[in-house]
Formats: sequence, structure tokens, C-alpha cells
Amino acid sequence: MYMKFSRALLFLLTITISVPSFAASSFVVMNGDAHVGEQAVLSVETSQIPPNGSVEWSVSPTTGQNPDRISLRSGGRECAFTPLDTHPVKVIASLADRSGNIISTNEILVTPKEFLIDISVVIEKPLELWDSSKRSDYALSPDTLMANTPVRLRASLNPSFKGKHSFKWDSDAATALMSQDNADIFLKRGSIGTSEINVTAFNAQGIRLGNGASTVKITLPVSTYEESTMERDAWQAWQKAQALWESKKYYEAVQLAGHAVNLSPRDTEIADGLRAMTANYARYTKAQRLREDAVKFDADKRFEDALKNLRIAQVIWPIDDGERGIKSAEEKADAQRKLQQEANWLRDTASAYDNENMYEDALEYYAKSISLVSSDAVIDRMNKIRNRLVLIADADRYAGEGNAFEREGKLQEALNKYGASLQSNPDAGLRQHFEELQSVISRRERQANALFREGRDLQKRNPQEALKRYNESMKVWPNDSARQGIQQLSRNTRLAADAVIRGPEDFGIGTRIDAQKIIQEADALYADGDIDGASALYKKAQNIAPSDEMRRWISRLDSVLKERDAVNAANRQISEANALFKAGKKKEALDLYRESLKTHKNAEIEAFIRKQATAK
Repeated sequence: MYMKFSRALLFLLTITISVPSFAASSFVVMNGDAHVGEQAVLSVETSQIPPNGSVEWSVSPTTGQNPDRISLRSGGRECAFTPLDTHPVKVIASLADRSGNIISTNEILVTPKEFLIDISVVIEKPLELWDSSKRSDYALSPDTLMANTPVRLRASLNPSFKGKHSFKWDSDAATALMSQDNADIFLKRGSIGTSEINVTAFNAQGIRLGNGASTVKITLPVSTYEESTMERDAWQAWQKAQALWESKKYYEAVQLAGHAVNLSPRDTEIADGLRAMTANYARYTKAQRLREDAVKFDADKRFEDALKNLRIAQVIWPIDDGERGIKSAEEKADAQRKLQQEANWLRDTASAYDNENMYEDALEYYAKSISLVSSDAVIDRMNKIRNRLVLIADADRYAGEGNAFEREGKLQEALNKYGASLQSNPDAGLRQHFEELQSVISRRERQANALFREGRDLQKRNPQEALKRYNESMKVWPNDSARQGIQQLSRNTRLAADAVIRGPEDFGIGTRIDAQKIIQEADALYADGDIDGASALYKKAQNIAPSDEMRRWISRLDSVLKERDAVNAANRQISEANALFKAGKKKEALDLYRESLKTHKNAEIEAFIRKQATAK
């Protein structure tokens, strides 16, 4: 902003315009100098006007234009007009009495002047440069102006103009004007040198009020100022970086110090300081990473690793509570060693159960182990055991479903379930049963096909027997061929009332469950005393599912039956011998008694024979 001389530095560049002097009569007064574009006022002293008299005015140019806006004021005592140029204006004032008679005349030649235009440079604050050696600013001389920077000029009319007015500026080709038509203007010159400035003033009607010219010297290259500014900013940034470092804001300090070096690469003090700060920051960050990792190790209960990191970090970059953290880590590490020993014992115990397929016990001890010391390996093993138990449960469920199907005689469905069970949990016993069931199904299919072929061969010559074979084929293993044969023959043929339809077990083709069912029937017969029927069924079951135990039991039953038959035969012989003895045929009776002993030993008969021999 523009300041008075006591507040700012103002340089006046004055332009002097020569104008003719003004002459006035003794009774006409000119109110100040006349200026182009501004109203000029002439007046007659009241004491010079006759009583009840008047003043007559005449205004005419000499060589220029007629003045603008000529008017009379104060009852004709004053005459006002606006000169349009600097040419003289002739003004005639005549005094008349009350009768209108001219008693005195005065001719005045008014020569208007142009306004003087003062051009000043407005400097709000003197420029300052940085002294790198003293690390402080120093002010330049007040008249120092910088290139490529707006310089503010101010124009003013001398004397001041009473109405509205404007300015028109102009400059040389090397100078750029940044505004027009106002009192304040900014110029900018790209390099040092002298700028030539012209300004013209106009009133509101566009009448030229005056013209002025001046020169403005630009003496400071902008590069010099910019370099000084960057050096100043660099030093201030470095000082702030040091303050940040002292307040332990290390990262911000290094970043700001790097910025300071970029601003002033030639400042060795800043560059050396940055190198030292960077080296220390590297040590700090390394220690910080070690401490951060120690926190993670602590969270993961890796107390030995945490302790190692804290000790190294304290050597690299000591901190106030570093030793306290190390002591805490040592206590945790010692406690963990004790826990680890107990956890190892629990894990070894769990492993022993695991090896013996005692999975539930293994899980219990594994869980106790990781409750003391976490172990990814143990957790992984527990997950595998749990998955294994799920598979075993699935396998047991599939096996149970397969067993139910097998008991219902749905062998193919049973085979599918057993296969699913084996996929979930391979089991040697179930695998053997699965293969046996596969063999049974295959044998049943082959036997069913053979029976169908027999039926087909008998169909023409013995339809009833052919129908029986088809039904036996369906009973052994359901198949479409036998079913169609039954449908075809059943239209005209019926099975005999006493026809026995053989099943798989009659051909020795059955499952263990089939054998168990037959054994249960045999056991019922045996309990009812039907040993013959039981023996036949036992042999039938043995033919389907041979076993050493059943073989021994059948052999024992055969011995019982043989003994029974021998006793019955001997008893029949003894009955006949008794009849002969009663009939007096003693010799024939004794011979038959002796023959019965060959069939079955009998102590009583032996004693009777000996008694009869003694009696002779």
C-alpha cells in the first residue's frame, strides 16, 4: 500500500510543463491557475460593481477550441468554464450601471496549463538477501528493484485534480505492464536494466490533463534473490530438522534435513549434518524394527526370540526403558522353558496314544500340551486326527448302512455303502468282506445266468421246469432276462404245488449274514432236539461261509448222530435178542446180544453175556 514519507520510501519523478503567465485586471480575480480539463473560475469583487449594476462576460478562444461548459454564477459575479487545451482564452468582463451603460471593461487572457504528473515507485518493504556466513538476512539499499518481479508504480496529478480522472500507461518493449487505466500499476522486467515509463492523465470526459515520463532501474537479477531465498529456507529447514531430532521425531527430521540439502546443495554444514543424521536414523530404524519384531515374538509367545531382539536393539540404539523390557523378556523366557518341558511330556504321551490309534486320548493330551505352549505342528496333527475321526465316523455310518442293506438282501446297495466306508477309512476286515461280497454277487450273477440258460433250454420240452429255473434265476440274482421268461411262460404255465425254488444258499452262494441266518435257524432246531435238521443247516452255512469253528461243531454233531444211530441200531438188536431169549432160543439170543456189542458197546449186555456163560 502507498505510505506517507514518514512510513514508506517514495521516489518522485517530476515533469515540468511551461505555461504562459496570467494577467488580470484590477477588478477581476482569477481563483488559482487555470488547468486543462478542470473548471477555471473568474470573479469580480463586489465592491467594484456599481450599485444596482451588473457584470457582462465574454469568453472566446484565441486559436484553440471553445472552452467547455461556460456558466455564470453568484448573480453573474463569477464566470466559470473548462479549457479543452493549452491555447489562451480571452475573457472580457464589463461593468454596467443600473441603466445598462458600460462604465468599465477589463480584458483578460487566460492561458491554461497541463497538470504535472508525478510518478513514484511504491516499496512496501526493502529487499533482503541471505548471508550464508553469518546465517542472517541483510537489507539492500532502498532503491534496489528485482527483475521478473512486479514493481508497483503510482501516478498523481500536481496539483491534485478535483474531479474524476484516469491514467493511461505505456512502456518500452522490454517492460511488461500488468494493469492499465488506474493510478497504481505494476510493471515487470525479465532482466536487469532501465524501464522507460510514460503516463497520460484524462478527466471523465476524456480530456487530456497532462503527460509524464520516468525511468525505473532494475538492478537485482531474480536468480540472485531466488538463490538467497533457497539458502535461507535451507538453513531454517535444517534448524527445524535439528529441533525435530531433539524431540525424537527422527523420521520427520531426516525428511526435512533432506529437503534442506536439496534447497542448498553447496552448504557443507547442512550436508554433513544430514549424513550424520541419516546414519543415526539407520541405527534407530534397525533397533526399532528389532523391537517391533520382539513385540510380535512376545505376542506369539516366542520369548527367547523376543529377548534376543531386545538385547541387540539396546546395543544399537539404547532407550530409557530398554533394560526393563529385557528383564521382563528374561522372566517370560524362563517361565516358558518350564512350560515347554511339561508341554513336551504331554506331547510325547499324546504321540504314544496316537501311534496306538487311541485318538480320543491322543487329542486330550495334545490339547493339554498346546494349552501350555502353542505348536503349529501339534495343532496340525490334532486337526488331522479330528478329520480322521470324522472319516471314521462316516466310515462306521456307511458300514452300518451297508450291513443293514446286506441283512435285507440288497447286496449291491450294501456293496456301494461298504465302498464309501472304505474310502473314508480303509479297514482290512471290511476290505476282505467287501471283496467277498463282490465275489458273492459275481457268483450269483453267473449262477443266475446259468439257471436262465437251463430254463431257456427246457422251455419247449418242459415249460413247467423251465418256469422253475427262471424263478430260481430271479431268486439267485434278479435279472431282466429271467423276468421276461417268467412273464412269457406264466401266461400258460403254473409251477407245481410241491415245487421247491432253490435260492443262492442252495448253490453254496451266500454272504456271511446269510450264513448267520441259517445258523440261527439251525440253533433253533438244535434247541428243539432236531439234531438232524440242525446238522443239515449247519453244513449249509459252512458251505456258504466256511469257518474252523463251524467245521469242528459239525464234526461233533456228526459224531453225536453216529452215536445215536449206533445206539438205536444196538437197541433194536437187543430187543430182538430179548424176544429170542424169552422164546427159549438162548443160543440165537446170545449171538444177537454179541452182535449188538459190535454195533455199540453196552456194559449191561456184556455183564449179562458173562453171567450166562458162567451159568453153563
